[in-house]
Parts: sequence; C-alpha cells; structure tokens
Amino acid sequence: MKKLPKEIISIKGSVYSFVDKETERYAYILNEGTDKEVRVNVLLPYYSRPDISFDIIDDSRDFVNGFKLVQTANMEYAYVKEEGNTLLPFRYDVATDFNEYGYAMVGKDGKVSWIDKNFKYLNSKYEMVNEDSSKFNGFLSVSDFSKGEHPLSKVCSCSYDWNKKTSYFGVDGKIKEFSRYDGEIIRDSDSIKNFSYYSEDFNDKGYATANNDWLILLSSGYYLYTKDLIRICEEKGFLDTISSRVEKQEEAYNKFIRDIEEKTINLADNLSQHNNLIAEYGIGSIELKKVKLISSYGKDVYERALTNGSLVCLIVNEEIPAEIVDLELFQSSLAKRGIPSYIDKEGNVFHYNTNKHVKVKK
Repeated sequence: MKKLPKEIISIKGSVYSFVDKETERYAYILNEGTDKEVRVNVLLPYYSRPDISFDIIDDSRDFVNGFKLVQTANMEYAYVKEEGNTLLPFRYDVATDFNEYGYAMVGKDGKVSWIDKNFKYLNSKYEMVNEDSSKFNGFLSVSDFSKGEHPLSKVCSCSYDWNKKTSYFGVDGKIKEFSRYDGEIIRDSDSIKNFSYYSEDFNDKGYATANNDWLILLSSGYYLYTKDLIRICEEKGFLDTISSRVEKQEEAYNKFIRDIEEKTINLADNLSQHNNLIAEYGIGSIELKKVKLISSYGKDVYERALTNGSLVCLIVNEEIPAEIVDLELFQSSLAKRGIPSYIDKEGNVFHYNTNKHVKVKK
C-alpha cells in the first residue's frame, strides 16, 4: 500500500471488485484533480476485514489535535490518543489527521466519511453513529472543509441507482439545509439539503454553484436561483441590465461607424488633391486591426464589424499600416470627385486613377 500523503484535501472511494473468490479490492483516490493526486488500492478478505492488529509499523507522524495517525501490521490505519498514548481499536483503509473542528476524513470498505473524536461517523442517512458489525455505510467522496465564516464539506452520496447527489456537512455535525432567498423574502418552507452530484465545493468567499449552475449556494445557509441573483444585482445597480448592455453596444458600434465614415471621406479628399497619382490598394480583412479595434471599441464591435461586408482594410504598397474604410462609401466619394475606380475581385485589389485613366492590372 502506498504511503498516505500528509496533506489530504479529498478522498473518493470506489465500488469494490473481486480479485478471486476470497479477496476483493477497493480503490481510493486522494486529492483528485490536483497535482498531488494519489491512488490507493486495498485488498481485503471477501466481505470481512483482516484480524485487528495492535502492532504499529509506522509511527512517524506527529500528534495533531490530540491524536496521531499510525499504520498497523495489517496495513490498516488507526489513531493513538495523545492522552495516555494508547492505540485505539478503530481502523480504516485511509485516514487523515483530525482538523481544528474535531473531525477527520476516513475511508473504509470502499466508502468514505467524516469521524469525530468519539469515533462516530456520518452515515448515509446523515447521522453521526457508532460503527456496528455491518460494512461501513459512508459516501462516495468527501472533501475538506471550506475556509471562511461558515466552513462546509462537500459530501457526495454513493447510491447505486445512478441518482448520486451532493450535500454539505457542517462543523456542527449536521448536513446543512439551505433556505431560498429571492431578494426580499427568505422562504424557509423551500429549504433543501441535496443537490446534483456535480455541484461544487464552497470557495474561500463562501459560495458554490449547484445543479449545473442553476443555483448559487451561500455558506450562511441560503440559495438563490441564478436568475434571481441576476435580477437582484440589476435592481441594485451591480450589473447592467440586458437592455442597457445592448444600448451601450449599439452606441459603441455607431461611434465606430461614424469614425470609419469620417476616415473614409478624409482619405478620398486627400487622394483628390493629387492630380497625377495612380495607385493600387490591396484589400485586407479587418482582422488585421483586431487588437486596435477591440482596444478602441470593444470585442462586441469587432465581432459585429466582421459581418459588415462593406468594411475592409486598405493597404498601400504593403508599407502603410492597414486602415479600415467603408469600401462602398470610398468608391462613391471618389466618383463624386471625378475619380474612376474599380475592384479587382479576383486579385482582391482596389484601383483608382486621378487622371481618369483606369489602371489595368497586367
């Protein structure tokens, strides 16, 4: 068996598998999804446990909150109580030190749970009970308590009907119940304690998302539908309303169009002042100005500009930085000034000639 890491933030168990008629295997995943993930396999006699051992083979850890985690000769983990320095008879496949709240995470018979310092454990009915002769009736996974004012541990059920669910265990030894809050009314009659399996751990700020992001859970004991949270934030001015966002996006796009029109007309005016100029402009995508466009007007304007078929970049002699213009407006402005022009679609080139002799591409 692999040596347990000193820091364990989560334990996940698994359904057992048979090795032979007399032996079964359990697997535990510690710190799943992190760079400290460890898999621990445990072999046990079929539907029983090895005889208890009081011979300690690993006594290297320190006492933490009154107890020391040790490993015995039958490869199980147990605790030595600091007061009296006595080995206790409770044994587990994997285990952690007791935390500051008086709880430790343990795994046994493929299930995992929390135990308190009286060695009662949280069973699948959400009760703190003493172990009996039956198999350890715990959960699929548990994670460490969250930080903050209201520490909570994510506990995932291990039902075999695929109806797996998540609950949250508090330092008071009970499963937390959450009451609905809609901005003004706390609806105690709508309290719930079970959520979808893929609900999240609570973060350091005291909230988690649940039921595929439909709910926001507050560690203080309330839940909000996401739509209610958005509405409350809009009403309090913490978020733009949808209509105001659209209005701002429209204002930004209109400013962009006005700027392009002004630049296009100014460019046509400048060209009309050269009596003997013949020029050839390459036409490029406005993506060439993506960074500047987004920084000046925003991503929404950039994405909308991409769909405007008359907006292009004109590139002179491949030396001058591309400028976005309205190609239709540019041509019409030149025409008003008596300058013929055309677009070579195949070569993606725009031509104009101030002497009214259209340049022909060879």
